[in-house]
Amino acid sequence: LLAGLIAVPYFASDYGITLFVLVFIFTVYASGWNVFSGLTGYTNFGLAWFIGVSGYVSSLLIADYGVFWLLAWPIGALFTSIVSIGVGYILLRIKGVYFAISMVALTEGTRELFGTKYLTPITHGGLGVPFVAGIQLPTLYWAILALAFCTLIICYKVFSSKFGLRLMTIREDEQGAETLGVNTTREKITAFILSAFLVGLAGSIHFTYQNYIDPPFAFNINLTLTAIVMSLFGGVGTVFGPLIGAILFTFIHEILWAEFTQLYMAIFGAILMGLILFFPQGLLGWMKERGILPKTRKL
Repeated sequence: LLAGLIAVPYFASDYGITLFVLVFIFTVYASGWNVFSGLTGYTNFGLAWFIGVSGYVSSLLIADYGVFWLLAWPIGALFTSIVSIGVGYILLRIKGVYFAISMVALTEGTRELFGTKYLTPITHGGLGVPFVAGIQLPTLYWAILALAFCTLIICYKVFSSKFGLRLMTIREDEQGAETLGVNTTREKITAFILSAFLVGLAGSIHFTYQNYIDPPFAFNINLTLTAIVMSLFGGVGTVFGPLIGAILFTFIHEILWAEFTQLYMAIFGAILMGLILFFPQGLLGWMKERGILPKTRKL
């Protein structure tokens, strides 16, 4: 399967390659969200903050300082991870809906800040940052394929490790986990940083693919919601659920958009409601409950 995916640019059209690029980008987004929220139970509605901050850092490095894209991407992701340490240390002290609201507020506040005159000399304000990274579509495809593959391996290792088990105890009963000696603050921040790095790296690639970035585009709440829906599609708290969700979501959306231009959003909404009603655990969760797949953390 991996060999076939590597060979896609040799026989697929530009449209086909682009479709796969989007699938892999959102696979990383959904998996990055899932490795934190799916395991800890802290719903992160600020995924677009990771995407936007990393995307801006890497895009500005490429556009204004001529940094090679292969170096700019990890710098953007590392910067986001470092900043997320402070953000996590402050915001992960609150729980439930308050944490979710605070992440939305952080994303929206950063979007407004990046568009103000105070940061215009750095971020170019509302004008955005158009740039050309000089990367060919096949090369971009292989880069995001490699990242998606590595992300799934990392998620597999985390979900099947003692670290993943400690995160699950936080999700089920945080106070109980603390009484058992789990350093819940450290574990949550570690998962938060890992999520920030993976999502940030995918965000840097995403905006390089677009060759443009501006505050409304970078800190778009729809990026967060799409990743969450994809995780729900496949199964929250599973390794391969986000991948399945990204594939189904992208291709169903594309088919409906092509065939039912006027009604595709209504049809897509009906499909979403049906999945939530009949598959609340996602497709993988449903298969595990029915005995089709084994009940293991490794899936």
